[in-house]
Amino acid sequence: MTPDETTPTTQSEDAVERARRMRVFKGAHAAFNQEHSAVPCIVRDLSDTGAKVEFSLGWIVPSNFTLFIELDGFKVECEKVWHRGDLYGVRFTGPRMPSEVVRKQSVGLYDARNHVEETETRPAPAPTSNRQPKKPVFGKFK
Repeated sequence: MTPDETTPTTQSEDAVERARRMRVFKGAHAAFNQEHSAVPCIVRDLSDTGAKVEFSLGWIVPSNFTLFIELDGFKVECEKVWHRGDLYGVRFTGPRMPSEVVRKQSVGLYDARNHVEETETRPAPAPTSNRQPKKPVFGKFK
């Protein structure tokens, strides 16, 4: 084989080309049931065409849902492509749309010279009552 010949491949590089993924750590939620139900999640990787999302607590994730990323202020329709344990790969099936649910991120600088302990600025709250917690008696609370 000469250097100017190309080797045949089963898939062309253009077909396998993926969108650039960015590693992120953003709180989000997956809404389904016409956005009447939602499950909290964390977005771990994000690209223009999909994301890697982590669901905890053994949630059952539907195959199609709307992903709301409050920090970025958008929502997008998704379909589940793969999952391993709590991690799910999703493909975006619609365009990114602005969301009414927006959370601002604010990052402040810490200045140790002006730091005042919280206990110095506020007295401890007084107890509101002396009630003891209810104890179960044969499966019922009394």
